[in-house]
Amino acid sequence: MQLSEIIEQQIAADTRRGFQTSFGSDRERQDQLMRDLVGLVGEVGEFADLLKKVGLVFSTPDYKGPTLADAEPQLRSELADVAIYLFRLSVILNGDLEDDIIKKMKTNDLRYQYLEK
Repeated sequence: MQLSEIIEQQIAADTRRGFQTSFGSDRERQDQLMRDLVGLVGEVGEFADLLKKVGLVFSTPDYKGPTLADAEPQLRSELADVAIYLFRLSVILNGDLEDDIIKKMKTNDLRYQYLEK
């Protein structure tokens, strides 16, 4: 399954669940962008908080936190949540995230070609 198909499935599910995916005005779009941005930052925060706890295992004697191996499934789940918010933000901006990523990768190839060995 391609990324574009995954995004379509997620947006269809959002629509079925009553999450706004189309808008009558730029004000409505901007409001939803802000709400989804807050959701995105929250999910990144959950990822960061768990990773911080994993790090404390290494840096703090007697800290009883998760190992990286223990935390991996939840970390991947948080990244999936991040991706879903990115899908929504891209759709609200009338973007094609798959195409936008490919274009950005080409830009980065040129920008960072001096680093290649």
